[in-house]
Amino acid sequence: MSQQPKITLFHVHKDAMTAAVDTFQRDWPEARISNILEDGLFEWIRETGRVVPDMYAAFEDLTDYALDRGADGILYSCSAFHECIDACIAKHDQPLLKPNEAMIEAALNQGRRIAVLATVEPTITSISAEIETLAIKTGRPVTVIPIMVEDAFDAMAAGDGARHDRLVAAAAKDTTNVDVIVLSQFTLSRAAPAVQAATDIPILNSPAAAVRKMRRLLGG
Repeated sequence: MSQQPKITLFHVHKDAMTAAVDTFQRDWPEARISNILEDGLFEWIRETGRVVPDMYAAFEDLTDYALDRGADGILYSCSAFHECIDACIAKHDQPLLKPNEAMIEAALNQGRRIAVLATVEPTITSISAEIETLAIKTGRPVTVIPIMVEDAFDAMAAGDGARHDRLVAAAAKDTTNVDVIVLSQFTLSRAAPAVQAATDIPILNSPAAAVRKMRRLLGG
């Protein structure tokens, strides 16, 4: 593989796109990245509260488009759509990386009790299922502690990033008796410094772990 692989980043929210792009620029600047942003999918899943069948076609069409354009790999940043991403992975041989896959692998190495912080409700269900599935595959018993941070996403959407970070950090500070806290959305990575300052519990975030894994998969 070339030292400058072509990677498509697939997003349903502009702040997730920013988090992914910033992480690539910091951790793997040699990669050639392009972005697909379909924010209508984000509004759709907030309305439904879950993945519905018609969402699969959108993911498959846009994945096919990216690969037809020559992408060596795709990184999805949309945590709530893991079923749609799994369907795409099953169709293709290229590295297609789910947003939280690498972070979950790291979390399982940290211990059995994993706190999942989210600011969008469907993400709780999605990432909890991913953690439990991988735990079963690897033979590691696990307990998932879901933590929904109310009002934080709306604060960020309104342009108040500082309030978003304070709410997430406060939720982390109130979290006890766990081995690791995972920030379960790409949009949450912006709060990582505030969260780390609020607790002594190990913190993991998706973009950094995902970039490391994609680089390893593509030999960069």
